[in-house]
Amino acid sequence: AVVSTQSTGTLVPAALSGYLWWRKSSTELKFTESLSLYGYSLTVFIPASILLCINHEWVRWILVLVLIGTSGAVLTLTIWRLLAEEPRQLALLITAVLAALHVSLILLFKMYFFAQSSVEPAPTPTR
Repeated sequence: AVVSTQSTGTLVPAALSGYLWWRKSSTELKFTESLSLYGYSLTVFIPASILLCINHEWVRWILVLVLIGTSGAVLTLTIWRLLAEEPRQLALLITAVLAALHVSLILLFKMYFFAQSSVEPAPTPTR
């Protein structure tokens, strides 16, 4: 899970800024800026991870949907504004790919760390 978080947190911003640099885009998005943007969109994970410890699956899924909405909105709206000077289809494609990667990271966290576990009571010893 740490590998997926670190790789997503560094490779996605690096790929975004590298692609825009390769295209010689008018959008000036440096690696540190894209890394900061992606990091800020992930800060909502901190309080959400505490709340996801609630032992009701429907509450967890509601929190996951709220998490997708809030952090996804921060990321996609900011990227969309930064790509305003790019061709519309390209900006939509880049924003959609980033949103899909972000949603998959959130669902990975949900499934890996906060999957419902079936805890069976310990058997009582008989004599």
